[in-house]
Amino acid sequence: YSVAQHSVIVSRLVEERGGDVEDCFAALMHDATEAYLGDMPHPLKHRSPLGAAFKQAEDHLEEALRKRFSIKADVPEIKRADRALLATERRAFSSEAWHWPELEGVEPLDMELTAWSPDEAERAFAQRYAELDARR
Repeated sequence: YSVAQHSVIVSRLVEERGGDVEDCFAALMHDATEAYLGDMPHPLKHRSPLGAAFKQAEDHLEEALRKRFSIKADVPEIKRADRALLATERRAFSSEAWHWPELEGVEPLDMELTAWSPDEAERAFAQRYAELDARR
């Protein structure tokens, strides 16, 4: 399961929930910084000095990507779709039921997830990008 797959699904969820093309494009690109910086576990990223430094670098890169790709800022539905999908991923891919405060009260989506191959995820991301870019 990859960031590309996650981003494609979040973008589709935002569209299903009434988002316009700019909302959907922002959703597709919402984790774009991870292509350059990787990711950091949420508790470290949001609750440690190391995470604060990482977050600063991530914010700077996010701003550069936002300008380069004309990505709309502050689309509230992205966070809601992202959290619901994270809860769904936790249900699908983890037997652990650890406490994750950010997912309290978040219901998993009524969908089954299967991991796409890296090639499949790359194709789906590129296809979704091209589709949205053509509509912008």
